[in-house]
Amino acid sequence: MGLGFLSILIAVGAAGWLLFRLARGGDDKGGRSMTIMKLVVWLALVAVLLAAKLWPLAFMVLLAAGGVMAIEAWRARAGSSETEEAPPASPPAKRMSEEEALSVLGLEAGAGPQEIRAAHRKLISQLHPDRGGTDYLAAKINEARDYLMRRAGAD
Repeated sequence: MGLGFLSILIAVGAAGWLLFRLARGGDDKGGRSMTIMKLVVWLALVAVLLAAKLWPLAFMVLLAAGGVMAIEAWRARAGSSETEEAPPASPPAKRMSEEEALSVLGLEAGAGPQEIRAAHRKLISQLHPDRGGTDYLAAKINEARDYLMRRAGAD
C-alpha cells in the first residue's frame, strides 16, 4: 500500500466523518465545519497529487494549505476580539459659547435674526460638503446659527 493510497483513504475518511457530523446537525460553533471541510478538500488534493507521484507539487499544496488555514484562524480570532470590545467613548460635547458662535458666523454682538440668517446662508453656500467643505465645518456653522437664533428669539 503506497503513500498516495493511504492519503486518499484518510481524505475519504475525514470527508465521511464531516458529512456524518453535518447530517446529524452538530453544533457548529465559529464555522468549524467549514474549516474542516476546507481542510478535507486540501487533503484530498494532496492525496491525488501523491497518488500521481507529484511529490514536489503535493508538498507545496500542503504548505499552502497550512498557511491559508493559519491566516484564516488568525483573522477569525482578530475579528472576534474586535467585535467584543466596546468602542472608545467619544469626548463629551462642548456647548458652543456666544463668542464662538459670533466668531464662526463673523457677526458682532446684538446681531438680529436676519443678519444671522444672511451670514449663515453665505458661509454654508461656500463651505457646504457638497461644495468642497467638510461635515465638521457645516455642523459648526449650523450650530452657531441655531445658538444665535435661540438667543435672538429669547431677547
